[in-house]
Amino acid sequence: MHLNLSPSQMLDIWRLHTGYKPSLAESVFLRNDAIDTTAIHRSEMHRWYRRLLMEAPAEQLVAEDLSGIATLSADPDGHTLVGLPPEVVRILKVRLASWRRHARIVTSPTHILALRQNHPYTRATTSHPVAVFHDGELRLYPAATPDDTLLSLCGVSYSEDEYRFDDSALASIHPV
Repeated sequence: MHLNLSPSQMLDIWRLHTGYKPSLAESVFLRNDAIDTTAIHRSEMHRWYRRLLMEAPAEQLVAEDLSGIATLSADPDGHTLVGLPPEVVRILKVRLASWRRHARIVTSPTHILALRQNHPYTRATTSHPVAVFHDGELRLYPAATPDDTLLSLCGVSYSEDEYRFDDSALASIHPV
């Protein structure tokens, strides 16, 4: 089941899964040493969520169809640059109409597949396309044809106002 939680709802779930809620007999926990435990929990929760978005299996995430808002532009170096909103932090799948299958997605510019795209003889083909997503920029190899379209482009976006994930990801919350 997909969850869409506000920051306060996520904080309540975070405290529950890390052992800080519910309080026993409705007691109130007060500190007098000026430590803001809510800020500590929010920081831990934020780090967990960012890591979840970047590393979790796709089944634990809420993928968005980005094909309607992405723009394609040809680059003279032999690839297609895809314009994406800045909140997109991860690409889960991408396919152009001229390709025979979805691209293999690489996130490091020093990965061997990314380096192979620098030379025309070692570049990806329509049978084995490659997408390089790094620093918010998505490059597609081989390049799109002039009348090409995106068949699919799914990704994950980050927002500070909403936590979106599958409830199976809650199992990855561990007390610190």
